[in-house]
Amino acid sequence: MTSAAVSRDVVLAITGATFDDDGVIHFRFISGNPEDPSFVYDEKTGSITPAPMREGTWLASLTRVSVVPEERLLLIENRRRGVSATNLERYFENIARIREFSTDMQMDLDPLPSPSLEREIEELARIREAALIVNRPNSDWDDAHDVISELADESGGQKAQVVVTAGRGESLSKTEGVVGIIRRHLRRPLSNLRSLRVVGRRFGESIDRTLTLEKHQVRRAVTVDPRLPQDQQDEVIFGAAKDLIGTAIPIVRERADHLQDDQAR
Repeated sequence: MTSAAVSRDVVLAITGATFDDDGVIHFRFISGNPEDPSFVYDEKTGSITPAPMREGTWLASLTRVSVVPEERLLLIENRRRGVSATNLERYFENIARIREFSTDMQMDLDPLPSPSLEREIEELARIREAALIVNRPNSDWDDAHDVISELADESGGQKAQVVVTAGRGESLSKTEGVVGIIRRHLRRPLSNLRSLRVVGRRFGESIDRTLTLEKHQVRRAVTVDPRLPQDQQDEVIFGAAKDLIGTAIPIVRERADHLQDDQAR
């Protein structure tokens, strides 16, 4: 088991890994606080009593993670009290230091935007506000070609954030400026967008809607019976991950082809 603290009260550890014939690695992560005391609640009496754990054991939550190294894709099971992308970033950074692979490695697990996001932006008749946060894509900003990334590069920054608001009764451009930058990022195979927000309204609507990267990620919903043994639950989750990989890879490759075509013009 390889464990590492990601904060003062959260420890992550890998409890299992399997490799399939398609080059996908499936991990089982657990997270919890080894120092957190555990208690048992009695519904009949309303009493709470300590539940001592054996030395070296602690309560933990399970999260499945699948990785496609060749495509630079990582899929995380989204569950309450599970492992978050932020904690995974810190985990890999800390493991790199512990194992002396790197003392200054920084990792960003940025979401993969769904094609629905740009379609939703295109359908807006008026855009009142647009905001985005970008991460440094690699060890430098050379892979990012927009004015925000250039400014971050010249500043020696790791992240850059921009918010632009239209005047009263006016609209931001849907093709130029900050919205144009957002849309170009959405068309990149693996964007370094950390977050975005576009606020506007469609034709005939009287209320603004807010489009976010959080709501428009490539994802898949699956229902798991918690009564099943863990290995059977693994099969369900990892099977859904494989289906999602089958959806994500064509999106990434199509965007890569379009990007090459645009650069060749």
